[in-house]
Amino acid sequence: MSIITKYKMSSLLTAALLLTACNHTPPDYRETVTLPPYTEGDADNGSIIYKDACGQCHQLNPGLNKKGPQLMNIYGASAATLKDYTYSKGLTASGWVWDAKTLDPYIADAQKAIPDSKMLSDPMPDAKERADIIAYLSTLRADAPTPSDDKK
Repeated sequence: MSIITKYKMSSLLTAALLLTACNHTPPDYRETVTLPPYTEGDADNGSIIYKDACGQCHQLNPGLNKKGPQLMNIYGASAATLKDYTYSKGLTASGWVWDAKTLDPYIADAQKAIPDSKMLSDPMPDAKERADIIAYLSTLRADAPTPSDDKK
């Protein structure tokens, strides 16, 4: 293969890579949490339970979804709204806002709360553990980037 042919192939490969990079879906962010923290549980204990029961499937960083969506700013957010995660039809149609009233039954038994839920965790019958997780989730707060942050 001649040097010119290699150069042309290299240029085409570079152009293709640049074009595919343009189609990358940027990480999606939830709006900043406006609800006050949930105080009916122990957030410190909830952090420990979260790591054991939830951390295998959920991250806390936008754009780093695992089996489940990232959970930063989840408390007070509308359900199923991240553009970079595919939710079940049932959750998308639920109209839920994630607060103690909706998180509690969902964490207790996601399949019972929303029969086609993608969350396949074991039911969590202990109300105190659920309250602790909800308290922890209510502390997960980060400012969403502003449009000018995206250009930096």
